[in-house]
Amino acid sequence: MIMQMLPEWAALGSLLILFVLTLSNRLSERTARLAALILTALVAVAAFAATSQQGILFANSYRIDSYSQFFKLLMAIGLFANALLGWPLRSIPKVQRTEYYFLFFAAGLGMMLLASAYSFLVLYVAMELLSYSMYTLVGMRRARTESIESSVKYLIIGASASAIGLFGVSYIYGATGSLNFGAVTTQLASASANHVLLLPGLVLVLSSFLFKLAAFPFHAWAPDAYESSASPVAMFLASVSKLAGIAVLFRLVYLVKPYLPEFEFVVGLLALASMTFGNLVAFRQTSVKRLFAYSSIAQAGYLMLGMIGLGASAPEAVVFYSVIYLLMNLVIFTVVLELEREGEDPRLQSFQGLYRRNALMAMALLVSLFSLAGVPPLAGFFGKWLLFSSAATAGHVWFVVIAICNSVLSLYYYLFLVKAAYYGEVPEGAAVETRGGPRVAILFVTLAITFLGIYPRILTEYIGSLNLPRTMLP
Repeated sequence: MIMQMLPEWAALGSLLILFVLTLSNRLSERTARLAALILTALVAVAAFAATSQQGILFANSYRIDSYSQFFKLLMAIGLFANALLGWPLRSIPKVQRTEYYFLFFAAGLGMMLLASAYSFLVLYVAMELLSYSMYTLVGMRRARTESIESSVKYLIIGASASAIGLFGVSYIYGATGSLNFGAVTTQLASASANHVLLLPGLVLVLSSFLFKLAAFPFHAWAPDAYESSASPVAMFLASVSKLAGIAVLFRLVYLVKPYLPEFEFVVGLLALASMTFGNLVAFRQTSVKRLFAYSSIAQAGYLMLGMIGLGASAPEAVVFYSVIYLLMNLVIFTVVLELEREGEDPRLQSFQGLYRRNALMAMALLVSLFSLAGVPPLAGFFGKWLLFSSAATAGHVWFVVIAICNSVLSLYYYLFLVKAAYYGEVPEGAAVETRGGPRVAILFVTLAITFLGIYPRILTEYIGSLNLPRTMLP
């Protein structure tokens, strides 16, 4: 069991080490960050070492398979990238900066537990560990009352989503007599399945997952949380934390959809609502972080559309796009963090003349934004191609047509930033110096986004070798 749960043990050990370090009042911010970098690297190594592990633990409530292990590896890499790029912590009070890394690892542990959750009970505990860490992180920018307000709003909406999810679990337990995902699937496959209880129960549980993904209509916390939180927290919200919601939601959808076509249709409608709402509202934003909050709502819709795809293509499409989505958001929020001045959030005007101030950052921003919009030959285009083709093969052609129109719409507001960066006037005294670590990381990730668009086979073959459709089934 130690090897099977090696990433979780590594994350728990790192969490305890940071807890001890935070008890020292003499611990400097640089020392805390160095410890976080070393510990996240160790967690990533542990996750890589455990990728081939398989097993069913704790009375079939915790599943170790290639799907969960791949997501844990992706989460661990994202944690390391956030620790490396999400610095300095300008907007967080100095006395709280060591606690930031403790909460950072607590959220990471919750995400890894969610990836392997195979019971609604384990799922709830893991989701609460992740959620309460995020509520606190969002509210750490105590110099701004908006941060406290958004944290409280996040908490209230999150608690409501959890309550709705638990109510749905009670319906599922009433219909199946079990909290196990496999038992639910077995019950759905039987002729005596109680769809009157199961369908509403699953829809209510879906609601709590939509909260974690910031998908419509459980998105209301996201714009305020992104805008009011410190930029490193916003980076974490937009990149790594999304992976947990994707991992657990897709596992449940993949298990249920063959037996409940109505559930598949509900997910498809919510996907369309999410992408359309997110793109339309993003047009009116002047705050860059708020703009990307609405962009993330739209991106959740694209991922949900891929989840209702057909057969073996759906897992490969969702996992491929999850990788690319992480990379794109890491680059974008690194640029946002570098443009932040004295704790003030960058706005559209902050990107004026970025190309003449820092050509590398402008190019990285251009590549990431065009990839998010699905412009070929970048990786985002191929990722959306996989998602849309998977949904179209399953017969959801009109859903795909609307999704393509939404992708075109998103390009419009992404071009606001590109126009400002390449054609805007350079403000006086607005030079942007990129630090060594972020400079190398931005260059590497930008090249990866480009390379995986031109030659995606290297990643798709690896994902195919995991045999996700077989390992995800009971």
